[in-house]
Amino acid sequence: MSKSFFDDLGNIYYEYYHDSVDINGKHYFDFSIGTIKGERKINQVIHSHPRLEISIVKSGTGKYYIGDHIYDIQKGDIFIINNIEPHGIELTKDESLTNMILHFEPRFVWGENNDFDARFLKIFFDRNESFSHKLDVNNNATKQMQRLFAEMEEEFEKKDSEYYLMVKVKLLNMLVLLLRHYEYVIDDDHREHIQEIKIINKVTEYIDERFDAEIKLQELADIAYMNPTYFSTFFKKYNGLSPIDYIIRKRITRAIEFLRATDKTILDISGLCGFNNSSNFNKMFKKITGTTPSSFRTNNKVR
Repeated sequence: MSKSFFDDLGNIYYEYYHDSVDINGKHYFDFSIGTIKGERKINQVIHSHPRLEISIVKSGTGKYYIGDHIYDIQKGDIFIINNIEPHGIELTKDESLTNMILHFEPRFVWGENNDFDARFLKIFFDRNESFSHKLDVNNNATKQMQRLFAEMEEEFEKKDSEYYLMVKVKLLNMLVLLLRHYEYVIDDDHREHIQEIKIINKVTEYIDERFDAEIKLQELADIAYMNPTYFSTFFKKYNGLSPIDYIIRKRITRAIEFLRATDKTILDISGLCGFNNSSNFNKMFKKITGTTPSSFRTNNKVR
């Protein structure tokens, strides 16, 4: 899909392309290219989201605020952001920027057969003191990362047979390059047991099927045969979020779909997404997206 569009915070993307990868009806991966123009103040655009992010600047300049860090932006820069870090791009009135973004859930990497090695995601969750969200441009591997972005863009343009499998291969290639060539992660030889991944998959499947209803922490801990305190730590190790935060962000993601594509009232959407009242829904929605449900709908309604 390509058109003029507003982002999740109501900021105009003068050009916008978006595509996704769905596997067995489940939406785990988003690919987008957007061009933003004109003055953007960081206090207006700072946000976080439930998916992991790798992005590359195709053109333009600006400043990227990620957590407590500020990075100057130029063409070719690649940024790594996990699913709990607040971030946003600030521009002056004369600046513009085109960004290619990959958003994905950890489970997109895991695979349908749970053939997962936790090291794939160490760049997001096991960072050392030298970690930088912005990849070193002088590192030779950065050029390989840039090339993989270009190849992924081509896959989405052509959509040849089984292109989504190739997209996943290229993402995994990126993640291995990040481990092999950048000294950004904690160095250890620990390998997670495959049984742990099966447990996490079972829990997240349970959440996906019931996120619109009340889910107690004890229910999830029982699935994993753990006490709630230990389970919360265990869950966050693989998802970067606590179980409760994961559920809330799932609900907000579904609410965004309703706001964009339906005429349901905000009160109805609140209930359909598992919130016990519209006040709590509004509060959580603004906390995660930076805007209210009504403002989001005004700027993002699909017509």
